[in-house]
Amino acid sequence: MHHPPDTLHARKRRKARAMIVSAAFQLFAEHGFDNVTVASIAERAEVGRTTFFRYFGDKQQVLFADDGAEVERMCDHVREKASQPMGDDLHAAVGLLREANAAARPHTALSPAHSAVLVRLLRESTELRSRYLLTRHERAIRLAGALAEVGTTESVAVLAAHTAMACELTAMRLAGTPESFGARLDEAHLMLGDLGRQAAS
Repeated sequence: MHHPPDTLHARKRRKARAMIVSAAFQLFAEHGFDNVTVASIAERAEVGRTTFFRYFGDKQQVLFADDGAEVERMCDHVREKASQPMGDDLHAAVGLLREANAAARPHTALSPAHSAVLVRLLRESTELRSRYLLTRHERAIRLAGALAEVGTTESVAVLAAHTAMACELTAMRLAGTPESFGARLDEAHLMLGDLGRQAAS
């Protein structure tokens, strides 16, 4: 992966973006998602509205700020780690996506505090839940594409990507705390493994 040189300008941009994300999460934690405006986020971050819109299209995007980077890393992982064409091995395809998720997460995951805020907001805001589901769906389409690139049959690539999404949504729903998300994700995948074994017997 090619990284641009770390210029002063790039560092300033990263800092401004991080300030906006931090301010937004603080305000969401204090007032809930629906009661926070872009103007109040910009004010708390000490930037202008124009600066806010240079980084984010709306306040929802701030919550999923690193989503694009995470999907990108996952797709790269799929392309790098698929040793032979996957064909129609659904089990292997789902396993590879799970590995890809684990590999990408440490680089892009929200801090536990931000994660806790997001989980709470998703419970409270219907608007936000639908946006979250849309980001998961877009991610599944991208991952299915990456699986197809490494020789997975189309139906298996699509099913594997949506199965991984189902496991993630299940874990989100059942995790009482952000810390328990990983354990719930493991459980969801184990249940799928059981399903595979039952089908085979």
